[in-house]
Amino acid sequence: MKLKGIILAAGAAAVMMSSLSGCYFLPEEEELLEAPVVKENEVSYTTTTATRRDIVKQVLTLGTIASGTEYNARFEDVGGNIKEVYVTAGENVEQGQLLAEFETYELDNSIERMEKELRREQLEYDIAVEKHESENVKAKELLDVELMQNDLDKLYAEKEAAKLYSGVSGTVSYVLTCSPGDWVNPGVTVVTVIDVTDLYIKIDPNNDVGEFLIGRPIQIRYEGEYFDGTIVRNISGRQWDESVSGPLVDANGEDVLGEQSEDIIVKFNDIIPETSAVGNIADTLLILDKRENVIVISANLVKKVNGVPTVYVFKDNERTAVSVTEGLQSGSLVEITSGLEEGDEVIIR
Repeated sequence: MKLKGIILAAGAAAVMMSSLSGCYFLPEEEELLEAPVVKENEVSYTTTTATRRDIVKQVLTLGTIASGTEYNARFEDVGGNIKEVYVTAGENVEQGQLLAEFETYELDNSIERMEKELRREQLEYDIAVEKHESENVKAKELLDVELMQNDLDKLYAEKEAAKLYSGVSGTVSYVLTCSPGDWVNPGVTVVTVIDVTDLYIKIDPNNDVGEFLIGRPIQIRYEGEYFDGTIVRNISGRQWDESVSGPLVDANGEDVLGEQSEDIIVKFNDIIPETSAVGNIADTLLILDKRENVIVISANLVKKVNGVPTVYVFKDNERTAVSVTEGLQSGSLVEITSGLEEGDEVIIR
């Protein structure tokens, strides 16, 4: 009985084992994946085309427009209350034209009274002559007339000193802001008259001072317009020799000096800006060197490889290093005199 139970148990266990799926205990072999394929990526470059253009090396400097002929009208010796200013900024005036004057009401009264007294003295002298008075009487009356005339002339001079006249013909560039009755001290500029046909630029280039030679052509840029100019004075006095594009020297190689000044002065050649330009800021552009129709690229595209200037180009679907020769450089641009051809694709990155 006991043995029979054991056999039954064993048989039941066998049946249970056979009913279980074999995938749990005897797993099937997994399907093998193909080996990964490594694809080579194509390298892409950003390029720029080498082209021909002009390149200019220049010095850009700020300057102030001024007039070589400028007259500042002032009451030099006396102050007073303004009666009227007769001109406005931008107005053209002639030499000797009345610009402004002080109020002279009391002086005018004194002149009027003195003129009457002079007239009386003159009549007394005339009466003495008609009555055939003695020579002493006539001499006394004549002396009174002369003394009175002297006093009147002084009053006339005072009145004239209360007037301002233009010392030059030109254009009014400045008028003192004042109203009738305002007090003006002696020595204060009331009106400034300039000759707008005699304009110049005053500059201080700081660097490259030696390039600003007297007689050297220079461009003036004002409010987007360009004007031709010439350097007429500088600090050193050195002059420009157009035939050699350098300093003017004598037979001994010594500099031939011109007019010196504390600033560099540039004159307008022919066409000049409007009157309102005086006192404003303008640019001067001094061309140091220029190349026309040459291959020009950005200077940062030129690399040093073993000390040799090199540019990388995209050619035949490859990145190729090309040795180049640099020419004129201006700012961020450089001329390439050899190594590149027009149309070459220069690699930027």
